[in-house]
Amino acid sequence: MRRYALSFLAALATIPIAGTVIADNKGTPPAIVWEKTLEDAIAKAKTTGTPILLDFFVPT
Repeated sequence: MRRYALSFLAALATIPIAGTVIADNKGTPPAIVWEKTLEDAIAKAKTTGTPILLDFFVPT
């Protein structure tokens, strides 16, 4: 029982710290830069030699 209570208290102590770390990273640029058209993505991939990630997004 004591172990469970200590783990709960440890979680309560780390959640606010983790929340501030996540909140501080909101101003950073995204890791993936999305291109608007397939042609732009292909041209960029050819010049940089990087693969293409396709995302088929259908708004409803």
